[in-house]
Amino acid sequence: MSLDEVVGATYGPYAVGISAEKVTEYVRATGDVPDRWENYAPPGYASTLLFVVAPHFLDDPRVRPFAGVLVHVDQTFTWHHPIAVGVKVIVTGRVDRVRERSGSYFVTFSATVTDAEGERLLESVATFLMGEGAPPDGQQDHREPIVWVRGHNEHPGIAPFPGVGSLPELDKSASRIDLVKYAAATGDYNPIHFDHQAARNAGLDGIVAHGLLMAAWAMQVASSVSPRPDPLAHLKIRFRNPLRPGESAHVSGRVGDVAPDDKDCQIRLEVARGDERLVTAVGVLRLEG
Repeated sequence: MSLDEVVGATYGPYAVGISAEKVTEYVRATGDVPDRWENYAPPGYASTLLFVVAPHFLDDPRVRPFAGVLVHVDQTFTWHHPIAVGVKVIVTGRVDRVRERSGSYFVTFSATVTDAEGERLLESVATFLMGEGAPPDGQQDHREPIVWVRGHNEHPGIAPFPGVGSLPELDKSASRIDLVKYAAATGDYNPIHFDHQAARNAGLDGIVAHGLLMAAWAMQVASSVSPRPDPLAHLKIRFRNPLRPGESAHVSGRVGDVAPDDKDCQIRLEVARGDERLVTAVGVLRLEG
């Protein structure tokens, strides 16, 4: 039996309403500013739409035997239009590619979000590392702190566009309760984010924060300098190292080349713990106008 069997498999389409309640739940779970996102969903809400279809893929009987290890390796989002509160969207998922390496599988899974008329709003491409899973030999067993313990968690503000140079910075952290709230807001219930033994079986030394939660923090830094409802056009995200509950992370970014028409610019984002990079991303920020 091989995961190659599911290449080309589709999941959906599924109709989903973008409710004010769900957007608010997501905004609170990621530590964003509620007043900024009353009429539109923030860019990071794309993760919630990805997990409309991803659980159906993971629950596929052909896939379940390979879900003992499930690690999100990287993620790309492309936003074509803002996601307005109150609209209904259609989400479809597809397995594009499977690569096997030493008994593990790298699965490329895409999701497309359209409006009710079929206009494309959002595209995402995820890479998942999957396998049967086994407890690691000789790896440190890192126990989690008390459920509410976390470091400083700053909210993004609204800042003027800095031009080429540094973006505003944030300090972020998530408690174990925060991780459960994020899972509830997005549907991302991978047990490595709340179950110690599941994390150990996946080769980790304990529970880790969701990579897409850290990516949401990075998107907040970028969004803080663009007042648009669709501040990001494209973002390619790489999940490099884990963050444990209660640990502090520093979020930063830089603006690179600005387009000649001043409509968009290149950005680089980073979430780090000291000198260790946890999440990096490169993309395109849309400017005002």
